[in-house]
Amino acid sequence: DVASTLNLEEYDRTYSSPLHLFWITTMKGPSLLLGIGTLAVHHANTLVLALSTSTPAAAASDRTSPAEVKQMFDDFAPSFESKLIDSLKYSAPKECAQTASNRIDNRQGRRYSSCLDAGCGTGLSGPHLRPLVDGTFVGVDLSPKMAEMAAELVRDDGPTPTVPDRMRRCTESARLGLGGIDRLYDGIFIGDLLDLQNAEALDGFGFDMTSFPSSESEPFDLIVSADVLCYFGDMRGVLKSFANRLAVGGDLIFSTETMKAGDYNWVQLQSERYAHCADYVRRMAEDAGLKVVSQMPFTPRMEAGEKVLGTLHTFAKEE
Repeated sequence: DVASTLNLEEYDRTYSSPLHLFWITTMKGPSLLLGIGTLAVHHANTLVLALSTSTPAAAASDRTSPAEVKQMFDDFAPSFESKLIDSLKYSAPKECAQTASNRIDNRQGRRYSSCLDAGCGTGLSGPHLRPLVDGTFVGVDLSPKMAEMAAELVRDDGPTPTVPDRMRRCTESARLGLGGIDRLYDGIFIGDLLDLQNAEALDGFGFDMTSFPSSESEPFDLIVSADVLCYFGDMRGVLKSFANRLAVGGDLIFSTETMKAGDYNWVQLQSERYAHCADYVRRMAEDAGLKVVSQMPFTPRMEAGEKVLGTLHTFAKEE
């Protein structure tokens, strides 16, 4: 009845998943899964949408709503670091930075000339990335509240960290009172990763940068995006955006979540986060003009006492 109502007259397979969902996949276009929970799977040629039996039919989204992400992280900002680091053993920022550090060995010890922390959040990647960058270090995030916390970070380069993980923060008046110590980032911006040219500079923290660096004249030597692309299903647009901002010879390093097995490109979970197949990510990156360096399994965090499955991706823009 549901199939006929939605004009789903043809299907190529029907089976039960481990989540006890009933899958109907059309050969011509959209299809529907009925069962418990909400799940969306995007195949190479077919979009598969799973809905609760009590949920009205709706189109699958290829990313979490930017407005929803902004609101969620604005609300989460004050407790973000304590909950993720202490409770969830959050490791994605350090792992991404360590991967960048390892890449410097392949660059004959040459550090990166510039870096974009894409989806910088509160700046958890910042203290680990800053020592790898000789020049401009920029952060951008969709959430103003998260970005403000990143903007408060100052350099903590001494042999002994002033605070754990060198996450030392100062208001602007306190920073000036300490003699104008350097901010960790050279600029923090508020914006969408798909619309970086319109990202707005965050004022009130002593930054000199007033506009986001140009993709033509100021491409980044390194772009890092730790635990951010899990809010995108379709990777094509965001990877093209990164490729356009990456300098020739530069590196793109980011993390995604994944699943143990399955024939899929990306999957939207009940949390509205997305899991991605590594082969799909590689194809999208190659379509954007990038070359795969490595795709390594890792654990970005714990969840409900279980390890979250992840992939750490490194791509390069060849000369």
